[in-house]
Amino acid sequence: MFTKRSLHGVLGLAAASLLSANSFAATEAQKQTAIDSGLAYLAAHQAANGSWCESGYCDADTGAAMLAFIEQKTKPAGWNGADYSAVVDKGLKYILSTGVPWNVGVRPDGQNADRNGNTLGVQWGYGESTYVTGLVLPALSRAVTAGIVNANDPLPVTPPGYTPHAGPALWKDLIQDTVDTFLQGQTTGAGNPYRGGWRYTPSSGDSDGSTAQWPAIGMLFAEAVPGIDVPKYTKDELKFWIDYIQSSTNGSAGYTDPSGFSGIPNSESKTGGLLVQMAFTGYDGKGGPTDTGGVSDRAGAIAYLNTHWQDGPSGFTGSLGHPYGMWSVYKGLESNIGLNDTGSISNLAGCGSLDPGDVCNWWQDYSEFLVSTQQMDGAWPGYIYWPSDLATAWNINILNATTVGPIPEPATLSLLGLGLLGMRSLRRRRLR
Repeated sequence: MFTKRSLHGVLGLAAASLLSANSFAATEAQKQTAIDSGLAYLAAHQAANGSWCESGYCDADTGAAMLAFIEQKTKPAGWNGADYSAVVDKGLKYILSTGVPWNVGVRPDGQNADRNGNTLGVQWGYGESTYVTGLVLPALSRAVTAGIVNANDPLPVTPPGYTPHAGPALWKDLIQDTVDTFLQGQTTGAGNPYRGGWRYTPSSGDSDGSTAQWPAIGMLFAEAVPGIDVPKYTKDELKFWIDYIQSSTNGSAGYTDPSGFSGIPNSESKTGGLLVQMAFTGYDGKGGPTDTGGVSDRAGAIAYLNTHWQDGPSGFTGSLGHPYGMWSVYKGLESNIGLNDTGSISNLAGCGSLDPGDVCNWWQDYSEFLVSTQQMDGAWPGYIYWPSDLATAWNINILNATTVGPIPEPATLSLLGLGLLGMRSLRRRRLR
């Protein structure tokens, strides 16, 4: 949620622009067609400098697009005959060129944020750097784990002023130093209700329920990169924030307090983000070492999402048709219950046509909605602060079953084969 800048050219949910031919259809082949069309749209709208920038936060939009291209490259269908190598190369180089180094070290609570001893962090998106860096780090990390780049290779472009050691800067340096930025920026202090979370900029002393998900998301992806150090202390500290921000009334996550704040209500996006934080910490708040009152509850958060599953977009709230809400909810559910869970979300809109052996569940329901609302040009409509390029990148990642977690699972890589029956038995094993 970008709150400090008005966005221009944001698309509405115009029914006339939607794909009517794919109504009530979400087979594997149709998902793949939607992905292919979405990637082609993004490729055609990449700027000459390698970026996407509809939101005004160019690094955020570019990071989201890069994750969509890189993730799909790992799937059985890959880029399905297209060659987006130049698109990815330009996008990654753009991100590298805009990173901003800053100093990290021992935090006020005595924990060392400088995990590789070079005293450097790297961030993106001045003014809302926690958000933006949280969109960049997954792309950088997946570039390594997908084999697009090697962790020990020198960076092809070095962020201005970034010299992590005497030799050339390596991909693993950049990823670790980005993690270190999140470590340094975490809110600390006994007695501070915001302890353990993050706000728009590092070390601001407070936290909010939307921003706090992005360091957790970024570090979940970074943990998959060999040699990257995400220390236990940052997860233990985040448990304080998890305990504080969840409503004891309905299981949702608030903004700056458990009941929302100043016209910003509890919402699906913040609750999905809370679930990501629970996945990152391995903690559901019930009986854990930092449980301050028993109010944090993974099951309660999922129950809230079930109740509000079919809600359309309305400002900061909503699920179906809300780009930020759907991406946050997807990440929260994928990282906690997996794609095959059939019992946690029952308030479904309808999964449409499924391939033999598939079962209607939360992910199939989201997939049906996305296939049937894609525009003729391959994009999806944006909504207020989240324009079409972000919506399209995030929706591609939902359809291609992006794994949000430290270890990409072999079964996940089979989810979007073109309906091949031989892959379904493998896909069925992906349960958590």
